[in-house]
Amino acid sequence: MSTSPTRRWPKRILKALLASVVLVQGCFWWSVRLPTPDIAVPDPGQPMLDGAIARLGDSSLERRDGYWFFVHRGDAVTLGAQHARLGEFLIQRVEDALFADFDQRMPAPLKLLLPPYLMWTYRHMPRSLPPVQQEELWGFSATYADRHPLHPYRRGMYYHALHDITQQLVGNPWVDPAVAGACTAFAATGPATTDGHLLLGRNFDFEVFPLFDKEKVVHLFARDGAIPSISVSWMAMSGVVTGMNAEGIWISLNTARSEGRNKEGPPISLRLRTILDEARTLDDVRRLVAEQDPLVSDIYLVGDGQTGEAIVIERGQTRVDERGMEGGRLSAANHLLTATFAGDTEDQGLRDYSSTLSRGARMAELVAASPIDPARAQAILRDRRAPGGAELTPGNRNAVDAVIATHSMIGDATDRLLWVSTAPHTLGTYRLIDLLAELDAAGIDSSPYRATLVPGARAWEASAAAPPSPPVGAPDDASAPSASTDDAEPPRVAVALPPPAPTDLPADPFLTDGGYDRLLQTRSHWEDGQAYLDDERWSLARDMAARIEQLHPGSADAAWLQAEAEVGAGDVEAARRHWSRYLQRTPPRGPRTARAEAWLAEHGGALPSSQTP
Repeated sequence: MSTSPTRRWPKRILKALLASVVLVQGCFWWSVRLPTPDIAVPDPGQPMLDGAIARLGDSSLERRDGYWFFVHRGDAVTLGAQHARLGEFLIQRVEDALFADFDQRMPAPLKLLLPPYLMWTYRHMPRSLPPVQQEELWGFSATYADRHPLHPYRRGMYYHALHDITQQLVGNPWVDPAVAGACTAFAATGPATTDGHLLLGRNFDFEVFPLFDKEKVVHLFARDGAIPSISVSWMAMSGVVTGMNAEGIWISLNTARSEGRNKEGPPISLRLRTILDEARTLDDVRRLVAEQDPLVSDIYLVGDGQTGEAIVIERGQTRVDERGMEGGRLSAANHLLTATFAGDTEDQGLRDYSSTLSRGARMAELVAASPIDPARAQAILRDRRAPGGAELTPGNRNAVDAVIATHSMIGDATDRLLWVSTAPHTLGTYRLIDLLAELDAAGIDSSPYRATLVPGARAWEASAAAPPSPPVGAPDDASAPSASTDDAEPPRVAVALPPPAPTDLPADPFLTDGGYDRLLQTRSHWEDGQAYLDDERWSLARDMAARIEQLHPGSADAAWLQAEAEVGAGDVEAARRHWSRYLQRTPPRGPRTARAEAWLAEHGGALPSSQTP
C-alpha cells in the first residue's frame, strides 16, 4: 500500500527544514572559524620552586606583599605557554568567577544568543593582531589545562576584548551606562611637580570582578625584540590597560564614547601592548595609534619620561585628536574635550549618564592646587570629595576615589618608577616597583635604558655611588688651621645630605579607622535593599535605607532606597520628599538620577531643601 502524496508532503517539509538548519549551522561555524598560527607549541615543562619564586625557563612568578609579580621572557610562543603553565591555578579561579558572573547576570535567552553573537561580531579579530600576539595567544591556549566551553584560543580573544565588548553593550538593559565612564587620570611635570619629574597617576575603576583587585598581577613583559615594559592587570591578561616601558613611555586607558562605528579592529588592551612593545617617543605613540581604527572609543593618557611631556589622545572609532599640557598639568576623566568631538551625541550621552563631569572637574582642581610629589599624587587618587571640596559620603561615584578601583597606580616616568596599590582598591599600601632594578633582577640588561635617562634622574643612585661630599661651610683642606679656644663654640655647618631613596607609600587610615568597614556594611545593606524592592517588601527596604543613613548620614543611596520603597507602598508625598532629598545629596548622573527626575516631573517637581530634612 503506497503513501498518498498528501501524507508525504509534511515529511518532505520536515526534512527540508532539518537540512536547512544543518546547512545554516555549517555555514555559520565555517564563517566564524578563527585562523590559527601554523606553529608548533613545545611543552614548556613544569615550574621549579626557587624559594618563594616559581621558575619556568626564563620566566618566573612570585607572590609579593599585596600582588603577584610575573616575569615573561622569551619568544612569543614561549611567553604564552609559560604564562598558561605558571599562572594556571589563578587563571582557573578567574575563569570560574567570570563564568559564574555571566551565569548570574545574563537572562536565559541571552546566554544562548550572546556566544554566537560574539563569534560572528569578532570573527575578524585575529586578522587585526600582529603575528607575535597571535602566536602568544596560541601558545597560551595550547598549553592551558582547559575546563570551560569554547576553545581557549577563542576565549582568550574575548577576554582581551572584555573592555571593548562591555563598551559596545552599554545601553542594553543588562548593562548599566555608568560603567562606560569611571576611570580618572592625571599628569604633571616641570614646575607642577616638586622635582620637575614627569609624574602620572590613574584609578582603574573596573568594578566587575573582586579577584582583579585582590589578586592583581604586575607583569614584566620582555618578549624577544620588544622594549621591556611593566603592566598592571590580572592573570591571563597579555594586554595593557596601565603600563610603562623601559624607555619611559607611560600609557593608561580611560573609556569614552563617540559617534561612528568600526566593525574590525584589535582589542584595545592588545593594541596598547603593541605600543609599549615598540614606542620610544610620543611620535611613535601617535603613529601607532593612527595605524589601526579601534572597535570602541577611548582616551589614552600618554607620557614620555625622556622629554617630560604628556598628552591625552582622544581616539574614536574613525577619528582621533589630542590635547596637551597647560602649565605642566593635564587630567582626564571619560568625556571628550577636543574640537574634533565637539557636539558628539554619544559623548553627551556619557556625560548625562555617568559621573565623568564631576570627577573631571575635581581632578583638574587637585592637580592645579600645588606642586605634586608621589605622596601628593597618592592623596589625589584617594580624594573622596566633590568639586570645590564639598563633602561626599564614601563610595559616591562623583568622587575621584569611589573606593571601587581594580588598581590605582602612580608613575615617575623620569626615574622609571611605579607605585601600585594593594587591595582593597586605593586603600592599601602603594608598593614601589623600580622598572630598571626589576630588569636587572630578571637578568635583562638595563644599561640601554639607563642611557636614555635625563640628567638628574635617579639622583639617589648617583648620591649612593659618589664619595661623601664635605659639609657646606667646612674647610677644603683638612690641614688648614682652625681658630678655636677652649671656650669657643665649634662652628655650625650644614651637611649636604643625599636625596632619600624612594619607598612605598602608606595605607589609607580609612582602612583601619572603621571607615572602610562602615562602607562595606553600607554596600551590603544596599544590595539587601535592592533585593527587598525586587520582592516588593517595602518595609524591609525602608529598614535598609535607615541603616545606611545611620552609618553614613547624608547618603544619596539611603534616600534612593527610601524613595523607591515609598513609591512601591503608594505614598506619593513621602516619595516626593525622598526623591527631592536624593537629588540634593549630590548623586552621580545615571539611570537612578534620571529615574528620580522623571518621577518628580510627573508628581509636582522637587521640594526645596527646607522641606526635606
